[in-house]
Amino acid sequence: MKRGATPQAAPPGPATRTVADATVTVLRDWGLRYVFGVSGANIEHLHDAIHRLGRGRLTSVLARREDGAAFMADGHARVHRTLGVCCSTSGGALVNLAVGLAESYAESVPVLALVGQPPQELAGKGAFQDGSGIGRTVDARRLLSVVTKHTTTLTDPERFWDEMAHAARTALSGRPGPVALLLPRDVFERTVPPRPADWPSAPGDLVTPPEADPVEVRALFDAMRRARRPVVLLGHGVRRSADREAVVEFARAARIPVAVTMSARAEFPNSDPLYLGVAGAVGHPSAHAALREADLVVAIGAGLNAMTRGPLGDLRGNRVAVVNVDPGEASRAVSPALVVRADAGVVARRLLALLREQPFQAPELDGYRRTRYRPRPARRLDPAPSGGALRQSEAITTLAKWLPAQGHLVLDAGNCASAAIHLSDVPGGASSTIALGAGGMGYSIGAAVGIQLGSRAGSRTVVICGDGAFLMNGLEVHTAVDLRLPILYVVFNNAMHGMCVTRQQTFFDARIEAVRYAPVDIATVARGLGGPDRLWVASVDSREQLDRALADYAARAADVPAGTGLPGLLDLRISQEEVPPFVPFLPLDEPTFPVDAAAVPAGRAEVRV
Repeated sequence: MKRGATPQAAPPGPATRTVADATVTVLRDWGLRYVFGVSGANIEHLHDAIHRLGRGRLTSVLARREDGAAFMADGHARVHRTLGVCCSTSGGALVNLAVGLAESYAESVPVLALVGQPPQELAGKGAFQDGSGIGRTVDARRLLSVVTKHTTTLTDPERFWDEMAHAARTALSGRPGPVALLLPRDVFERTVPPRPADWPSAPGDLVTPPEADPVEVRALFDAMRRARRPVVLLGHGVRRSADREAVVEFARAARIPVAVTMSARAEFPNSDPLYLGVAGAVGHPSAHAALREADLVVAIGAGLNAMTRGPLGDLRGNRVAVVNVDPGEASRAVSPALVVRADAGVVARRLLALLREQPFQAPELDGYRRTRYRPRPARRLDPAPSGGALRQSEAITTLAKWLPAQGHLVLDAGNCASAAIHLSDVPGGASSTIALGAGGMGYSIGAAVGIQLGSRAGSRTVVICGDGAFLMNGLEVHTAVDLRLPILYVVFNNAMHGMCVTRQQTFFDARIEAVRYAPVDIATVARGLGGPDRLWVASVDSREQLDRALADYAARAADVPAGTGLPGLLDLRISQEEVPPFVPFLPLDEPTFPVDAAAVPAGRAEVRV
């Protein structure tokens, strides 16, 4: 450099490096922190580079299966509003990883999947776990392309920087989603050019700031100002928007009542007087009535899929407006009269500016009281599951008092998640996550690991899942044990896939087939995953036992050394099933109760929020 010249910021590390080293330093310097995966022959260069270059800022998280790794990356990206990263080797590992990527694709979650492949020279020549698609081999690129926004194979290291930038930009821009970068083993060892001088310091810098058409926003504002009974319906797109707080601020300032979808329970404070409740298949009947009676429903960040709109009557046409970065699904479903194709947070900021210029408040909903369906026993099965008198609704009522403020809730598929959504609220400052895209059982167990990692000190996570989910992905609990994460796994154990049993009882004359199995002592299984100093385990079958168990776990968790956490598994033995609060299963005259005066059937404990 000539004397007096302006110094250029040199890229960190050596000027030349391998693809493996460059990949790790990019992820590290972007602050992405974790790579969730399972190692293997064709991805081990990546893990070796993390070991050498992670420097405590990028860490490998060893999952027990590749789908668990993808679920971890998905949960981490959803809750921490970042780009999740997962990895796998080729062959069956890649196929496992695709299960989790399918969920991220369906729910628009930005995930970067790094997938090792055999050396290029062995493509179609008998390589182990060949993904070339030649002969009888799996076509890895084609397979992943149907569950990602973009999949490519890096064959030319000279293009590394372009491919990495394109991958991150694609994952985060527009409607977010997963991308996959296939990396042959020999390419990992080849040299890349120096890092470009204008390389972004964070992946978000690759994305053009979202904008909104002022004409469309003005039309939406005028429609809300004219409406006699407007209602806002928030979807989980609000969580990943540019300014989620602005969405809440606008609804409060304009005094517009707010309902949320099942996957967006935490996107509006559940204690706010404007909160109507959850809308959808397991939503609150009072919220459904308010949405049916509204003369304008503004769906913000919601796709209005069948699970959401089912109980909402004729939700279409002139009384529907949609705000979404990708309104295609909602437009196909309800043909809205007004569409704003834009980020929810950006639109909310513009609406707030218009509201300051032309203040208005929506008419109050007179006498609104949120209602829930009254829990009632389901038809008994023969033979009935063994256990005590604990019912699902009682367990959720008890758990509701212990759910973590400023922490995280993760729900799996099935009756227990349906009842938890219906019968409990999200504490202030907590997140609530459920996988309704691909909807696979077992998502919550791995996702909770990704969610808890990177959370503020003192926070904790509660998972609500069924025994079916545990039997599919339960060994990911061991990942939480390994990392000493403060996650409590609450397993509703009834020796069946409860939602499937309910459908067969309702629609197939109770011909029960392929949905029941021999009882599993989940507590005993869990005890094999760690000693009592590393994993707290309890099994209960009454409300009194549940109260004592939760108090014991809280006391034990408080005693662990600073900087560590105590995972827990609580096995709830449920012997008497209840009809899930799933609207397609319920008659029109199903009994309800107001939330603030809740009571379960006579002789049972009161249901409170």
